[in-house]
Amino acid sequence: MITGLVLAAGRSERMGTLKQLLPFGSVTLIEQVVRMLTRSRLGKDVVVVLGHRAMDIVKRISGLPVRFTYNPDPEGDMLSSIRCGMAYIPPDQAVLIALGDQPLVTTGIVDQLIAEYERRPEGMVLPEYQGKKGHPMIVSPAYREEILFESNQGGMKALRDRHTEDVRLVSVDTDAVLFDLDYRGDYDEALRRWREESEPGER
Repeated sequence: MITGLVLAAGRSERMGTLKQLLPFGSVTLIEQVVRMLTRSRLGKDVVVVLGHRAMDIVKRISGLPVRFTYNPDPEGDMLSSIRCGMAYIPPDQAVLIALGDQPLVTTGIVDQLIAEYERRPEGMVLPEYQGKKGHPMIVSPAYREEILFESNQGGMKALRDRHTEDVRLVSVDTDAVLFDLDYRGDYDEALRRWREESEPGER
């Protein structure tokens, strides 16, 4: 089995406002990401890692079929949130790690990654666009102890670099897997692209 893990604990300091709660169509940014994941083959098996303004985010997504965990150090790096989430997931399950600020990633991309992992349930599976690795990524249970308990300076990229022979890439036709929202211009660009690409009923 695969559990989705959404990283949404940070303060969004470069954005200047909490990006998880920015409007994205008729919902918020974090709702857009979580809805996409719960509509994928992950279904209801999704955990959201919260930190800064956790209760404000919970109010927006508590009606969705997800579970929550809390990162007591939301100022920490991405790995600290991954560890918080993985401690909440059964040790025999693979984990699909999704960023809470990638609203252009589609259910189809997630399902492609899941299909590749299920074809050979081991190692790590990542999307690739024009030779560049992106997110979400699937990690097998084999790396659980290494992620949770080793120093892992360099985070998940360092983990991938240590196990390059275990990494499988799924080619996708969009840079959505590379595009996260750090600055206001990124948010404006994501909204523009989403409005152009979505059906009228989805806006």
